[in-house]
Order: sequence, then C-alpha cells, then structure tokens
Amino acid sequence: MSVYPHPKPLKVVFFSNILPQKCPVLFQSITEKLKEHNIAYGILDNTKDIWCRDYMPIHTEDDRLIFYIYNPDYLQTPYYRRTITDINSIESLNNHFGKYVQFLNLVIDGGNVVFCGDKVVMTDKVFAENKDKSPDEVRQLLKEAFRCDIIFLPWDKKEYLGHSDGIIHYIGDNKVLLTNYDDFSPYFYRKYRKILDSAFDVIPLKYNRPKIHRHSWAYINFLKVDNLVLVPQLSIPEDEQAIQQISAAMPKYKVVGIPSIEVVRKGGALNCISWDIYV
Repeated sequence: MSVYPHPKPLKVVFFSNILPQKCPVLFQSITEKLKEHNIAYGILDNTKDIWCRDYMPIHTEDDRLIFYIYNPDYLQTPYYRRTITDINSIESLNNHFGKYVQFLNLVIDGGNVVFCGDKVVMTDKVFAENKDKSPDEVRQLLKEAFRCDIIFLPWDKKEYLGHSDGIIHYIGDNKVLLTNYDDFSPYFYRKYRKILDSAFDVIPLKYNRPKIHRHSWAYINFLKVDNLVLVPQLSIPEDEQAIQQISAAMPKYKVVGIPSIEVVRKGGALNCISWDIYV
C-alpha cells in the first residue's frame, strides 16, 4: 500500500493498483483534485479489477469492517472469474486498519450496500444470489451485520449488476438523491419513489434534454469524501445540469466535476472505483 502524505489521520480514499493503467486520464484528474483539497489517497495492491467498492470490506457507520463472499453471478464465466480479486492477497488489509472485523456469510457486492443514516439500502438481487438461504435468513443476517434496518429496492434485471449505488446516494439529513431512473424505466422509477419516499426525503435528478444520454445514470455515482464531492463528467450538456442539481442539494460541500468517460464506458463511475476508510 502507498498513501499520499497527510499531516494527521483521517479518511483515506483507496483505488485499485490497475486503475492508472486502465483509466489514466481519470486517475490523474481525480488524484490531482484530492491533492488540491488535501485529501489522502492510497493504492490497493494485488487487485484484479478496478471496481474496488464491490469487493473491499464494508466499512460500517459504527467503524467495523464487514467481510463477505464476493462471487457475483455476472463474473461466472471462465474469462470473468479470473477478474475476481482475492482480498486476502491485498497486503494493506492485513492489519485491518485497526478496525473490529466481522464476516458475513452471504454473497453480496459492496456496490449494493448504501448506508443512509440509520438504514441501509440494497436491491433485492441479494436474495437471488443467496438461494441456499431463505429470504428471511438473508434479511436477518444482513440486519445483524449492519445493525440497522435494511430497505430493499426491486431489482431491475435490465441492470444486471443490481447495485443500489447506481440508483441512490445518501447526502445526509435523511435526504437521498435518486438518479434519473424515470428516463430509463418509469415503472421502476415509480416503485423506487414509493419505497424511498416512505423513509427519506427524495431528490430526483432530472435533465432537460430532448433525448436522454445513455450514460446519464452515472452522475449519481459520485465520490463524496469529507467536504468534497467529485461528480462524473461525460462531455455532454447534462454535465452542467448535474453539477447544478447536486450543488443545490449539497450546499455545504464543494462540488467539482471529474472527466470520467473512460470508466463510465466500462460500466461504473467514481463511487465504484473508490473505497474510503478512516485510518
């Protein structure tokens, strides 16, 4: 592990060691912006893909690390199985950063776990990936591990990953931003609003364009660390609208755009490629 120097312990943002090769422009842009705002970052060794949010332990609100089974259904061909990172090989995790560690005996992705204050939001794909257990067993294991209520959103199977961090982002004060799902599936948008409105103040992102861009979902997958918010930018007119809406929803934060088309074309964005923890 290498960490960009910082004068005192605080939150460090980590990236896969192969991100600089896979997305060099993005990596340079994001690390320069972190340095500019005096935010520490580190590199995870021995990773096999760039999506470290999905396989790294889940850092809970009460400062525990939850390890789990990372073996998603979409990586089960011989070609993709070789991209599954064994987190036991990541040397920087050997000391567990001084955190209390638990193991959750479920197949999940970190990208399908969004902490929202005293709740966690997931898609119900987690039931499909743990068919050896009943839904009630899965619910109970999740509730015991996260020590909070779990809100389940229905899985839109057109989005084969089934990640909740591509749907919402918690911004504090019981508020969640909701991606522009209405542009892609009004049916699921209505379902999501009904479930989320019962628990949160929901702020949907919207884009005033005659034809919606297929990558406009990516703005919700921003990186929030300390008082800095890094928002994907795609070199399309929606970029500025996304910045304006997120800035209005998060007035206490510095909202900055990051050129992200390199990684969005691969199927994820800034939350997907990052993992942050207090060290």
